[in-house]
Amino acid sequence: MTDPATVAVVGQPLPDLGAGTAGRRPGVHPQLVIGAVLVGLVVVTALVSLIWTPYDPEHAGAERLLPPGAEHWFGTDRFGRDVFSQVMAGAQITLLVGLVAVGIAVVAGVPLGVLAGMRGGRLGALLMRGSDILLAFPGLLLAIVLGAVYGAGTVTAMVALGIGSIPAFARVARSGTLQVMRSDYVLAARAANRGELAIAARHVLPNIAGTVLVQCSVNFAIAVLAEAGLSFLGLGTPPPTPSWGRMLQESQQFLGVADHLAIVPGIAIATAVLGLNLLGDGLRDVLDPRLSAVSPPAEPRPKAEPVETPPASLVEPVAPRQAQEPPPALDLRDLTVRTGGGRTLLSDVTIRVGAGERVGLIGESGSGKTMTALAALGLLPDGVAATGHVGLAGVPGNLLDRGEGALARLRGREISMVFQEPMTALNPLMRVGRQVAETMTVHGAVRRTATRRAAELLAEVGLPAGAARRYPHELSGGQRQRVVLAMALANDPAVLVADEPTTALDVTVQRQVLDLMVRLVRDRGAGLLFITHDLAVVSQVCERVVVLLDGVVVEEGPVAEVFAHPRHDYTRQLLAASTLEPRATPATVDHAVAPGSAEGSSSNRMVNLRADRVDQALIRVEDVTRTYTGRGQTVHALRGVSLNVREGQRFGIVGESGSGKSTLLRIVAGLDRATSGRVTSAGVDLTGPTPPRDLGELRAVLQVVFQDPYGSLDPRMTVGDIVAEPLLNPANVRDGGPLPAYPTKRPRFAAGLRGGPAASARRDAVREMLDAVGLPLDAADRYPHQFSGGQRQRIAIARALVCRPRILVADEPVSALDVSVRRQVLDLLARLADEHALTLLLVSHDLGVVRHVCDHVAVMRDGLVVEQGPTDQVYDDPQHDYTRRLREATPLLVR
Repeated sequence: MTDPATVAVVGQPLPDLGAGTAGRRPGVHPQLVIGAVLVGLVVVTALVSLIWTPYDPEHAGAERLLPPGAEHWFGTDRFGRDVFSQVMAGAQITLLVGLVAVGIAVVAGVPLGVLAGMRGGRLGALLMRGSDILLAFPGLLLAIVLGAVYGAGTVTAMVALGIGSIPAFARVARSGTLQVMRSDYVLAARAANRGELAIAARHVLPNIAGTVLVQCSVNFAIAVLAEAGLSFLGLGTPPPTPSWGRMLQESQQFLGVADHLAIVPGIAIATAVLGLNLLGDGLRDVLDPRLSAVSPPAEPRPKAEPVETPPASLVEPVAPRQAQEPPPALDLRDLTVRTGGGRTLLSDVTIRVGAGERVGLIGESGSGKTMTALAALGLLPDGVAATGHVGLAGVPGNLLDRGEGALARLRGREISMVFQEPMTALNPLMRVGRQVAETMTVHGAVRRTATRRAAELLAEVGLPAGAARRYPHELSGGQRQRVVLAMALANDPAVLVADEPTTALDVTVQRQVLDLMVRLVRDRGAGLLFITHDLAVVSQVCERVVVLLDGVVVEEGPVAEVFAHPRHDYTRQLLAASTLEPRATPATVDHAVAPGSAEGSSSNRMVNLRADRVDQALIRVEDVTRTYTGRGQTVHALRGVSLNVREGQRFGIVGESGSGKSTLLRIVAGLDRATSGRVTSAGVDLTGPTPPRDLGELRAVLQVVFQDPYGSLDPRMTVGDIVAEPLLNPANVRDGGPLPAYPTKRPRFAAGLRGGPAASARRDAVREMLDAVGLPLDAADRYPHQFSGGQRQRIAIARALVCRPRILVADEPVSALDVSVRRQVLDLLARLADEHALTLLLVSHDLGVVRHVCDHVAVMRDGLVVEQGPTDQVYDDPQHDYTRRLREATPLLVR
């Protein structure tokens, strides 16, 4: 068995190592170069054989079965033919058969697979069942049938092999298409009013191209060997025309007598197959910008420096140290981590966690928090090395000096880790009880005892009876996190490292997990290193805090002291960003401004416009239900939901996971359909008896920002192409309307998109929007993986706003962002909504986020709206018990 501590980290994404390791240098692709050389050698051999060979490859001679020598370099066969000449001439037939057979399969199989994956339903099932029938039809029988009708020969063999390979390519294409169609960037393309052909051409085919290329190299080898069998049966290339497959087939009866007859064509076939495999893998890497493109170098910034000792007036008197102070449970001293390229990720980090002490490690993404945890457990990625000292109480020496075997015996027993995403930290094919038990059996526990103890641990972390027999996908996010916590505490470790263990959880589940973790750690006397970017959580869980910036500890001390009197500018910035105060909404702004003043210009015209339209419901949801049925189960995602969103309003929807927020959002955006009830968005009825198939009118006025900024951006497209995609459909570019969206520069680029130089106008519109969301103009030529999470969310916002919609729908747009980045994105959304008269529908599980941006809120639970009203009223005086529980569970920063 593998150490669960090691297993758990496999599912986690590797930390960002910065620009120095983001990609290879342009042009350096060893697989592509080697593959191209090998394939080129085969192609050149085939071309040269058209005009020259040492001997006539089809002429029989008197000297039979000669071994390799000076006259016949590769010997002769049983008919006295020169093997070298046969290999040269055979390259023609081999390449022709392999390439034509693969070409037929690609041309027919890939479109069928893409169509089946995109359409699904009866059409998809019919196409795949037809493919299954063809797959079950023996290729040899197909060759016999074609040979009887059209005559045996090379052409018949190529066609038969190509048709026989169609199902393989159809299945590969369908599988890749299904994966792509489930991505958010395809939903974003649908929201941008892109048709199926455009989605297939711009998103599906580029993203499955790598898999198809690999399948091509595999099927080429299959076609070469299959041609040999057909030729042997008289259904392929007729003798005496040479082919590598026929040469290999004929050599079998002379093995042990003339081995060179098998070795020479075998090496030729292996060279061609290996070359095509390497060429396919290399092309796959070249076509994937995440692997081949180099990230731009990070802007130089001064090295972070720790603050000096605080003034004596701010420090409480400290009792003198005892002579024999107990050693800390976890002792990190002068820990430095560097990449193979010499980039420093951590610099002289010193952190000590005492037994029973709870220490918070805070900082933004990229500050080095996770790298610190991985270094402590000896789980650094390849190419990253650590120096310094890592010590554990009761374990002699420096852990950095120990080998993998010794560290594996310590992980899970002396030090354990709770990872951020429980679904990727758990094996999806193992029951959770067995996974908890395995944590103990790998350290010597008897299986029966471990199984019994696992059940006790799962009960101790609050899971219901019988949970041990469930699989991870059968548990909620909070329950899965409890399983991971049970695994981490199974062997009573001296130190527990928790890396963002509650970031993706709802506030009520987060509170439960935090309370449970604190209680279990306190009862066991273990030291806790709690890694997070949420300062409110740290203020309620930890006793001491360490602030990390650019791999340097810039401040540390008791939580109450550091948060009440921060000494470093970075700490002050984090605390300021963590406090989300309600913003003044346009409806409450004093806009009695002189008409000719600067203050009475565009922004106030938008305010007046919104004030004039407050009674117009732009989105109406009336008694909407949504039911999903599958595998004999019925799930009611929405149950009689009703709400109205007025034009110019900033409307928030809050609730826990599973409450129906995202389902309602997709229905309002026309990306899903209600089972019953009525939904009207911008005058378009989405739930009538015959809902409109063409939602172009809605797409022109409503755009969506998705939760995962990376998943909503096609990784193979540049930012410029991503942002410009909504503009490719002329229906999305409106020349006015009842509500002018962007008052500046709109007529110029809208007219250009309709009748002038469209490409130039699109570029101008993209540059204008990137500037509006605070991104540099050169961002248009870069790829999504070259940006931070906050920058990627800005790209998603730019794409949604580039066609000047009236309605912006945002689904958890800041749930995974750092506090400072979250604050920036929220302020950006609110500013754009104010300046451009947007109606904003914001979905979140965080009441603080909604209060900061929205003027109206609806609270959802189990598919129902349990409370709605003005945000301040609902937040300050909740009427429903569930709203009060959400309010109480929301962590507040204690300073």
